[in-house]
Amino acid sequence: MMLKHVDIYITHTVKGFVADGARYAYALMYNGIPRYGYGQTDDRITQNSIVLRSMKEALARMRYPCEVTFHIDSQYIARAFENGWTETWRDNGYKKAGGGMIVDAPGWEDLITACGVHVVKVEYGRRHEMTGILETGIRKGGIFE
Repeated sequence: MMLKHVDIYITHTVKGFVADGARYAYALMYNGIPRYGYGQTDDRITQNSIVLRSMKEALARMRYPCEVTFHIDSQYIARAFENGWTETWRDNGYKKAGGGMIVDAPGWEDLITACGVHVVKVEYGRRHEMTGILETGIRKGGIFE
């Protein structure tokens, strides 16, 4: 059985490594039709944490196993998937090789669990084809037109 392909584009407001509060938006694109999502937090949050949260939330909206390509601005998260670190972390209980937990272990665990039934690819880029639309939606508080 051939899986349907879905592209998921993510954009957020965290500039730099960490922010006190942030907003994010994503678009699930299937057959040229976008489905948008939006969220925000008042907590202190890192760029990687908000991307992990966005990825998990977008996957939670999917009803069937799919081939998924994420388009994100976190080189670290993209490399973690590309280099197989996610499987190693899961197999090692989300602990680093030298001991201690990886940063944001619960977020990684939630995302890796959510990826379970899907075939996932993650692409890094500072901007993507949906960046402008998602940034406008963020400025409008989750209204995408």
